Amino acid sequence: MRFSIYLNPQTRGPEEDVPIIEHTVAQAVRATRAGVHGVALTEHHFSGYNTYGNNFMLAAHLGSQVPDGTMFLMAVAVPTLHNPMRLAQSCNLLDVITRGNLIVGFAAGGSPVEYAGLGRDPSVRHEQMLHNLEVMERALDKKPEDPDYEWSTAFEHGSLRTRIMPAAYHASRPKFARATQNDEGVVWTGRKGWYLFTARETVDVIGPRLKLYTEALTEAGHDAAFIEERLDWSLVQKQVIIRETDAEAVAFARARMEEMGAHQKKNFAMTGDIKDSAHLKSVVGVSPQNPDEFLQRAMIVGSPATVTEQIEAFAEAGVRHMSLLFNFGFMTEAESNRSLDLFLDEVLPKFGAVERTSGN
Repeated sequence: MRFSIYLNPQTRGPEEDVPIIEHTVAQAVRATRAGVHGVALTEHHFSGYNTYGNNFMLAAHLGSQVPDGTMFLMAVAVPTLHNPMRLAQSCNLLDVITRGNLIVGFAAGGSPVEYAGLGRDPSVRHEQMLHNLEVMERALDKKPEDPDYEWSTAFEHGSLRTRIMPAAYHASRPKFARATQNDEGVVWTGRKGWYLFTARETVDVIGPRLKLYTEALTEAGHDAAFIEERLDWSLVQKQVIIRETDAEAVAFARARMEEMGAHQKKNFAMTGDIKDSAHLKSVVGVSPQNPDEFLQRAMIVGSPATVTEQIEAFAEAGVRHMSLLFNFGFMTEAESNRSLDLFLDEVLPKFGAVERTSGN
């Protein structure tokens, strides 16, 4: 089993931003030096989620601070919110900075606050995600001697006369993934030969989902070595709370969900005038506003022994990489570090992790 630390801390106001970002960087460095294999960063704007806003910039900042070979996972970038030429450039530059240790995941996003702030129409987010990805891929494949590439999206257009600069570390593009929660998206991802990012589901759902993905990779004609490598780095994301006892962990998880749910409800209440905002309230599949369901599907909670058992159950279902979030729900630094400390000291060694203390 491989692990990455997923960085998505929430903020309640500007006075919290700087210390949260400093703590986020410190946790990423400490976790990777203790043997965690990767760093996963998400994209959010204006909504109070992830605090740092720009996942590409934070990944670049961390690149020289974590051990050599640490994998960076953009989980995710939202193509509809980007100019596709700039997104292509950001992907390639980060691939160079990380020496090819990068997987860029894509998804349609779901926060109406973010779509409104960036001047995008959320009602076309899925079709425009796929269209923008096609535009970006064609731009990445263009050579200087090729004809001009005239491109357009629902929001802008341009003409690429030369090439995307810089080139990626090993090839014309870095490795890509898609984050999806449905069978259609899983099959699309397998046929493309991309990595699969998924989350917020129980073992009995994740197991068949990985099987479907493997079948799609096989039917697309990929060889065994290619498929094994894709399975090694495809991921399942979970939010983790560890305490000395199960009862203490569950009580603390419910308190975090209550505060997260109230914050989410407040944010969505600001966006009733945005097209498709009612649907966007449910795109994440499960919300902390439904604490029992969230606890079951989105979280791993308990003592170190219980958390180890839950992770082992995912491993038995075929999961090889889990991306774990330790700082969420407006935790203090001490509250978040308590879970991370117990994970690094008592859970991670059960899965054969080796401490890596050197940076780049």
